Amino acid sequence: MPPELTRRRLLALSAGTAGTLLAGPALKPAFAAAAGKPKVIVVGAGIAGLSAARTLMRHGIEVIVVEARDRIGGRISTDRSLGVAVERGASWLHGLNGNPLAGLVRDQKLATYFSDYDDYEVWLPGGERPEDWELEDAIDAFDSVLEKAADEADEGSDLSLLEAIDQLDPGMLKDPLSGWMLSSEIEDDGGAPLSRISALQYGEDRSFDGPEALLPDGFGRVVEGLAKGLDIRLGEPVRRISHGGDQVVVETAKERHSGTHVISTLPLGVLKAGHVVFDPPLPQSHAGAIASLGFGAVTKVSVKFDRCFWPEETQFLSYAAKERGRWPTMINLMPVSGASILTLVSTGDYALKSEAMSEAELQADISAVLSEMFGSEARPPEKIVAAQWSRDPFALGVYSYPAVGNTPADFDGLAEPVADRLFLAGEHTIFEHHGTAHGAFISGERAAGKLIAALGG
Repeated sequence: MPPELTRRRLLALSAGTAGTLLAGPALKPAFAAAAGKPKVIVVGAGIAGLSAARTLMRHGIEVIVVEARDRIGGRISTDRSLGVAVERGASWLHGLNGNPLAGLVRDQKLATYFSDYDDYEVWLPGGERPEDWELEDAIDAFDSVLEKAADEADEGSDLSLLEAIDQLDPGMLKDPLSGWMLSSEIEDDGGAPLSRISALQYGEDRSFDGPEALLPDGFGRVVEGLAKGLDIRLGEPVRRISHGGDQVVVETAKERHSGTHVISTLPLGVLKAGHVVFDPPLPQSHAGAIASLGFGAVTKVSVKFDRCFWPEETQFLSYAAKERGRWPTMINLMPVSGASILTLVSTGDYALKSEAMSEAELQADISAVLSEMFGSEARPPEKIVAAQWSRDPFALGVYSYPAVGNTPADFDGLAEPVADRLFLAGEHTIFEHHGTAHGAFISGERAAGKLIAALGG
């Protein structure tokens, strides 16, 4: 993995306020005695929904959370079947300075493991290792092309990153080392193939400064803390959200929930699929943004072995495959949790292939790559945990990205209330922090704040 991911090179945002959500005193219940007491239905118990619900509860507003799955967390999903925590979804705290999730981690006294993006090793096809100068040249070429890519596009004629790179340095698209960088940096970060990501808007989001950290006991602990005390109804897939008139009605597979307001945190993939009916339909401004925004695929597979046959202390192992996106990034959990586990990520067009693979096919494909890297030292997997989010009916993808022709307003416009009755939240509604758990969290707080303001609070 290159020294640091693109998003982390961007301007740091110093604001962040959620550190006292778990431990702070309850706010005055401003609406408890008001006539026509408000009742809010939050759709989705991912981090955006939990953030919104907790903010409302602390303001004395009655709130229930309706969740399709039989668990909380959404695309934050920690699996413990391999003996230690492995992440099927969100993994990192992206920047600890000002990040509201860092405040939650401190409040819960959760252990952190700081990632060092300089601590990586790279293997070429056939198991060869690149020379230092080859890596340096590839990194320099990548930085140069990425810096110039947006200049190849303009507001009137956006290009995909693939088109921009092809115009600037077509050789990069054929070189395995450059392909590894493009896949591990851009396609992983963007959650989509280069051919679909906007050259104009990629990298225009923002990040928090400071170190990056994994949570050895699992990201799921964060949502567990947020969920305490909330009224959460699990196993209730939403079918219809009626939001006209003086009340809202959320119809699920089990029952009808009535309230005065609704906050929907449905993932962009579910909104695109139209699996939930909005009555009346969403305004064209919202519907158009939902249709045009990108929502991608990244496959993550954690593999347990009987022993470690790779460099035990190296944090990241990287494979520069002939086919871009074929498991370019491998996270070594040995230094994190002492377990002989690798978490592998496939990206771009290859992620679309791996999303369709069976568990046996994934295991065979990963074994072939590891055998190419380590030869006879490679061991057969004992057990795997696969996350193929595009196959999950309650996600239908991983996270949003700016597709060709998108603007920041397409993301941010989705956060505009509909008649002060329906509010949307989720990582796809906040351009500055799209595609991140902290972005989803911030969006939930923001939606709750807009609802409270609409009530006159």
